[in-house]
Amino acid sequence: MKLIPSLRPGPVGLACEIAGLPLTFARLAIGVGELARQSPRGDGHTVLVLPGLTATDHTTIPMRRFLESLGYRTSGWNLGWNLGISPEGEKKLEALIEELAAEAPITLVGWSLGGVFAREAARRRPELVRDVVTMGTPIRGRAGTEWIVRWYRLLNPSAADDLTPEGAERHAQPLPMPTTAIYSPKDGVLSGWDCRVRDEDEGPDARNVRVDAAHLGMGFDLRVLKALAEALVEHRVHVLAA
Repeated sequence: MKLIPSLRPGPVGLACEIAGLPLTFARLAIGVGELARQSPRGDGHTVLVLPGLTATDHTTIPMRRFLESLGYRTSGWNLGWNLGISPEGEKKLEALIEELAAEAPITLVGWSLGGVFAREAARRRPELVRDVVTMGTPIRGRAGTEWIVRWYRLLNPSAADDLTPEGAERHAQPLPMPTTAIYSPKDGVLSGWDCRVRDEDEGPDARNVRVDAAHLGMGFDLRVLKALAEALVEHRVHVLAA
């Protein structure tokens, strides 16, 4: 399957996305109520949302409030700024997942780098995670992300092993629970192609969903929120059928 290349992934794309955020916020404010009324209702289970690089739980509040309006319980990751994750941070995240999944497995939703951490947490503790949704998360490769990788290495030197080809290959391996990768060919920060599960892994339990959204605006974009709500219901069908 051929995709239109991402539009200007890099510093120029980042600047263009920042300029477009006010319009995304305005559309969210105007349309989120109607979207919530039209979206399928949740079943009340818990959704843990992980923010992207250099972001905090504040950036995921609109997404979490939307999910709560559908009937889900939600939580932020409670680890402050996402500047990478240390071994101690991984332990804290795993402890939070254990706490939230005390009654039933939970959903992990990760935005950008948060999706990498969500996938790896689910891989380590599959018994605690019912499904995973990523949004603009590099899964199948990191072509064109050298400018971000350099920045990330400065913020999180301990992540060097994960930035090797071997680390990238490990992250790309499929998960044992339903997953949806939301990606955008209009992503101005990362390659939309690399934010998809691999072709050979696609199937009923590993889906790619295209949205025409900016990377920085994914958590505020009505099209992404719609795709997220639909993915959670689709995953529920597969969980119940398993």
